[in-house]
Amino acid sequence: AGLQVPTARDGQQPMAEATAALLLTLLDAECTLRLHGSLASDAALTWLRFHTGARQALPGESAAFTVVRAAEMAPSQWEAIDLGSDEAPQRGGTLIIEVSGLAGADEPQRMAATSPRTTLRLRGPGIEDEHLLTVSHVPELFWRYRLGLSPRYPQGFELFLASGHRLAALPRSTRMALEEV
Repeated sequence: AGLQVPTARDGQQPMAEATAALLLTLLDAECTLRLHGSLASDAALTWLRFHTGARQALPGESAAFTVVRAAEMAPSQWEAIDLGSDEAPQRGGTLIIEVSGLAGADEPQRMAATSPRTTLRLRGPGIEDEHLLTVSHVPELFWRYRLGLSPRYPQGFELFLASGHRLAALPRSTRMALEEV
């Protein structure tokens, strides 16, 4: 409560509270950051630099944290994320995607029936059996890319999905499958 998030470029919708809170929690002065699309405002970068000390990644430099809205995603953004290596998996980056909808299996009413959405079947550490998570507007091409990284584990990247005040974390150790709906 009371979190004042910076405005987005050209006065568009500001950064989601969940995104802002997550960045304030994870970033520090040793982190590099890349904001994409409407999130890449001078106000947002200044705000994050003031509160965390993090700096914007230089062109051609791998960013530790990449932040983008689902509607503005492009393959070049997720393909540029450092996956780490078998010897140094901790170098793998973190991708934060702002989505317009995020719902667990027990809350189908949270998602508009007409919105493009993907349901993920999740298994792995921290999930007792399995969990269904429905996410709106993330391109299927992205999910196929993420699924293709599974055999490369421990290489990969951490994934956070943010929508308003809601947040979902999918570490690289999470095994997922696209669920038919």
